[in-house]
Amino acid sequence: MTISLDEAKDYLDVIHDADDSKLQMLLDAAHDEALQFMNRSDFGEVCECSSSSSSGSVMPASVRLGVLILLQAAYQASPDDAEQLRHVAEVILMPYRCGLGV
Repeated sequence: MTISLDEAKDYLDVIHDADDSKLQMLLDAAHDEALQFMNRSDFGEVCECSSSSSSGSVMPASVRLGVLILLQAAYQASPDDAEQLRHVAEVILMPYRCGLGV
C-alpha cells in the first residue's frame, strides 16, 4: 500500500489543487528514496529482506511517516530544516534497512 496524494496533502495541510502534479512527483521521489535507503525494492513484509517478497505489500505506520517527512523536507522546508527533517526520516527508517551485515 502506498501513500495517496490526498493523504500527503492532509499531512502537509495543503488545501488547494494547484501543486498536485508537483506534490505527486515529490511523493513518488520520497517513496523511492525511502526504498533505496532501506535497500528494498518494495515495502513487503517488514521482516523480509529479500526482493522476492512482493505479495501483499504492507507499509508500516512508521515507514509511512518517514516517507511523509521526506516529502515535507522537499516541499515545505527551508534548506536547514530540510536537512534536519531528512535526518529524522532516516532515523525512523533505519530499523527497516536490509543488508546491514548484522
